[in-house]
Parts: sequence; structure tokens; C-alpha cells
Amino acid sequence: MKKMLFAVTILASIAFATDKADYNLMQNKIDVIHYTINLKISDLSFNISAKTEINFRTVSNLEELKFNLREMNVHSCALDSKPIDFKHEDGILQILLSEIIEKNTNHTITVNYNGAPKSGLFVGKNKYRNFSAFSDNWANYASYWFPAIDHPSDKASVTFNVSIPKGYEVICNGDLVEKSLLNLNETKYTYSMKEPVPTYCMVVGVCDFAITETKTESGIPIFYYTYPEDSLNAVNGFKRAADMVVFYEETIGSFPYSRLSLVESSTIFGGMENSSAIFFTEKSPSFTGEKDNEETVAHEIAHQWFGDAVTMSDWSEVWLSEGFATYFTALYFEARDGKERFNKIMNEYMRSYRQSTNWKTPVIHQGYKKLSELLNVETYQKAAFFLHELRKKIGDKYFFNSVREYYKRFVHSNATTKDFKGIVESISGTKLDELFTNWLYYPGLPNQI
Repeated sequence: MKKMLFAVTILASIAFATDKADYNLMQNKIDVIHYTINLKISDLSFNISAKTEINFRTVSNLEELKFNLREMNVHSCALDSKPIDFKHEDGILQILLSEIIEKNTNHTITVNYNGAPKSGLFVGKNKYRNFSAFSDNWANYASYWFPAIDHPSDKASVTFNVSIPKGYEVICNGDLVEKSLLNLNETKYTYSMKEPVPTYCMVVGVCDFAITETKTESGIPIFYYTYPEDSLNAVNGFKRAADMVVFYEETIGSFPYSRLSLVESSTIFGGMENSSAIFFTEKSPSFTGEKDNEETVAHEIAHQWFGDAVTMSDWSEVWLSEGFATYFTALYFEARDGKERFNKIMNEYMRSYRQSTNWKTPVIHQGYKKLSELLNVETYQKAAFFLHELRKKIGDKYFFNSVREYYKRFVHSNATTKDFKGIVESISGTKLDELFTNWLYYPGLPNQI
């Protein structure tokens, strides 16, 4: 996720839920294949009108069917186009099945609803007092504005159909398939993301964007979606973004999506790695031109490989996203600017780690009370140092070959620490139990640091 500002200062202002609705409601029961999210957003109201279709496959004989959905007004539900009763309370939308649904069958739930999202999707004004609407889903806040299995273990493809007042632009995950006038005052945008992504990375952004297009040397389109007042600053702020994509492709594997958009938004984080559509805060130096923001840009782009394309199976292993993005940020600058820049960044990681007071838990921590506790110097900085220690122990050849194999094997799916460890041990021919255990399963730094 996010390259944090650092995270400790941000999290105090975020109202994370204190409940434990951070598990997969339908684990080993269904697999969501595709979401079709139909949204109507107005610049005269905080309310949205919506219809979401959820295509899923049953993994076992199904006696119950539940989805995460918080505080929306649900009007009707249908199962395979037939109206069905439901119950909606405590953030859970329960579909009241009248009979068991057989395993290995495909079905569609349709939910019609409306309301003013209390989180997850923010409709209001941007810093220039112009209308805007932006998603901010991490960690399980997508379900504030659409019904979902709101957990990283159930990835799905997604289509957005977004109707907005004429004069605004829309950015979502994936490719812009169609833009059409519905009437004199309303425009509809359709975006399609064909690759499966976690719900926390499914987003929509609406604003009077200025759009700048460039591309990588290999031809991958890169777009800057900015407030018109900040478009020139963004060209400079993102000047090495295309090269970052090139480096990560060379080091890890092919870019996992068909395009990449870098978006100015009202995200509460420094940056949020939404798949193919990274949101950066409107206060970012990338748009103000006040200072270099390239480390944040590199971090969020690295997430397209780690976190988005290869996603942790459980929140407790978020280091597979954050630790990798943090370390590969440093690797980009090592490759392009030299060892001195790399050492400076790693030293800054260590300084942040030692100055923090919250490293009381291991990198892999299952005893958290709320998801925000997982955003700390353990899952970012210490995890990055673990990868560096792993690299030093097995050598560059085996380290980077292992990373490439890990990405190749788990792209567009979920992975665990055990999966990564198995690949590294197989490729390097080295038993790594002690290294993984000391670094990932105990708080604080091992003695050798």
C-alpha cells in the first residue's frame, strides 16, 4: 500500500474500524470472479445510486451467502436475475437462500442500493474547491460503497460503469472502453479491468482532470490525471515514472496491466497503489513542485507487482506487499543513481525504524486488534532490511532469480510467506528457516544488525 508520510503520523487521523470484520466471509465457500459496479454520482449531493453485480463460483455446496456492505440503503437483491430476500445489518449483506446451491456452479448476485458513503468513497470538494469524488479503500473500506468479499484473498476482475454530470472526467482501474453521452447533462464512462485484483485496489476518481499521456520505451501507456492547475508540476514530478516501470520489468517481470495512470486525488495517504491507477494525495510534492517525491512514486509503482499482481493471502502477511515495495524502491535508486543513494535510503529506513516506538510486534503479526496496526516500521522498514539480508546471504543471482520466479508463479493470484520461502530455498539450495524465523516472527532487530 501507500508510501506513508510516514504512516505513524497519518494513522492518528484515520478512523479505522475496531471490529474484526477483516476475514473472508466466504472462505472456501465461493470465489468471486467478476464485479460489475454501476455508479451514478452527482455534483449536487453526497449520495450515490448504484447497482453491483457479483459473478461468483461456488467452491463447496452453499448453505449461506454473505457479502460485506456497510451502511448503504439496499433496495433489492436478485440471484441469477430472480428476486431474493436478504438481511442487511452490522455491515453484512446476507442473501437468504431457500435451498442449497451446488458446488462448482456459477451464479450472479445483483444488489440495488444508494446512500452517502461514510468512508471508502469521498464525494466533495478538492483543494481548489472544485467537485471531486475519489475512492480510498484500504484496508477493507471498499464495502462502504459496493458489496464485496472485502478481503485480499478473493481477487476478481472488475467493470465500472460510471455516470457523472457532463464536464468531468473519470478514472478507474483498467482500460477506458467507452465514453458516451447519456443526455445533454450526463456522461457515462466504462472501464474494464480484465486481471483479478484485490477489492482494496478497485477505485473510481471523478474530477475536471487535465490528462497528460506518455509511455515507456516498451510502449506501455502512462497517463497523468491531475487538477488542471497542477498539470505542469506533475510532468516534472513524474519524469522518471516511465523509467521506474522499465526497471521493475527488467528486474521482476512484465508490467501486469495494460496501462498505468498516476492520479492526483484526495486520498488520505501519501499514495495508494490502486491497480493500474495509483492515487497520490493532492498535497503531494509531485503536484506542488516543492521537493522531490520520487521515492513515493517508485514505492507505489513497485506495488503494481507486489501487492496488486501478487497479493498476500492474509492481512497478517502484508509485508509481502509493503516490505517488497519499500525495498524495491531502494533498488531502483541503487540501479539508476548508484550505491551511495541506495545506502542513504537504507540508512533512512533504519533511522525511522530505530526512532519509532511501535516495533513491539513481529513482521508477521496475527494478534492485531485493527488493521491499522499492521502499518508500521516492522512491515515496511524491517521487512525491507530482511529482504536485504536475504539478498546478502544467497547472493544477487539467486535473490533476483527467486523474485522473478515468485512473481511468475503467483502473478494475478495470492501468495504466502511460505510460498516465497519455498521458492528461495529451492533456487538457492539453502535452508533458510533461521533467517526467516528471526526476522519475520520475532519483534525487534536480530542481533547481527
